[in-house]
Amino acid sequence: MAVLNPSKYMELLPIEVRKMLTRVIETLDHSFDGIWMPEKLLDATYHYIRNRGKLIRPTLTLLVAYALGNGSSFEKSVLPAASVELIHIASLLQDDIMDEQRIRRGVQTPYSLFGSHTTMLASDLIIAKAVELAVKSGDNDIVFELLNSSVKLAVGQNLEMELGGKDHVTLDDYLKLIYYKTASLIESSMIVGAYSVGVKDDDVVRKIRDVGRFVGLAFQIRDDLIDYLNIDVKNPTLVDDEVNIVKILSRNNGDINASINTARKLLNEMLDNAIDVIKTTINSDVLVNYINLLRI
Repeated sequence: MAVLNPSKYMELLPIEVRKMLTRVIETLDHSFDGIWMPEKLLDATYHYIRNRGKLIRPTLTLLVAYALGNGSSFEKSVLPAASVELIHIASLLQDDIMDEQRIRRGVQTPYSLFGSHTTMLASDLIIAKAVELAVKSGDNDIVFELLNSSVKLAVGQNLEMELGGKDHVTLDDYLKLIYYKTASLIESSMIVGAYSVGVKDDDVVRKIRDVGRFVGLAFQIRDDLIDYLNIDVKNPTLVDDEVNIVKILSRNNGDINASINTARKLLNEMLDNAIDVIKTTINSDVLVNYINLLRI
C-alpha cells in the first residue's frame, strides 16, 4: 500500500486535460489578486493553494468534462474545477481548527502558524471566492450543486465530532459520515464536470452521481487505511478519537489484520461499482485508469 504519487497519475491524463489542469492551477494562484488583506490573513488564505495536494477533485471535474464533451473544447470546466478545489481547501482549514492539526502535507498548518481566528477567516474568504467562480461559470446548476455540497461538508464535520466521542460506531454510521465528509464533494466534482459541457440528462447525471459517491467513499476508506498504518510520512497518524474504519471493524471482531483486509475489500468493491457504472454511461478508459490508482 502506498500514498498516491502525483507524477504517476498526471502521466495518465490526456494532454488536453493536463493543459486545462494547468489553467485551474493558474486560476487558483491568482484567486485573490487585487484584494487587499493583512499579510497573515493572505498567507493563511494562500497556504494550501501554494502547498498543493493531489488536485484529485478538479482532475475528476476535467476528466468527466473531457469524456462527455466528445473531444470538444471544455474551457468552461476550468472555473467549476477551481471552485471545487477552493471548497476543498476551505474544508481543510476548518478541519485543521477542529482537530487542532499542526502538520499537513509535510508543513505546519495555518492553524499552527496563525491561530484559529485567522484560519477561520481565511476559510470564509475562500468559500466566498469559490462561490464567485461558480457564479462566473454562468450555469446555475453548477452554483446550486456546489452550494449543496458545501452544506453537506458542514454536516459531515459536525457528524464527525458527534461520532468521535462515541464508544460504539457502526459501519453504517461510518459510511454516512464519510459520504458527507468526503464523498459528497467528490460526487459534486464529477457532476459539475458534466454540467460544464452541457450534459443535463437526468439519467446520465444520476449515474455520474453514483460514480462520484462510490469513488468518494473508496477514497476516504483508502485514506483511513493510510492513516491507521501511518504510511504517509507528510501527515501524522490518526488521533485517538478519530473515526476510522479499521478501528470500527476491529472493535467488532477484535482482529486488526482481518479488519484491514475487510476495509481493503470494501474499498475495491466501491471502485468496482464505480467502474461498472462508468462503462454504461461515460465509457472512458482514461477515467477508469485514473480511478484504478486508488486500488490497494
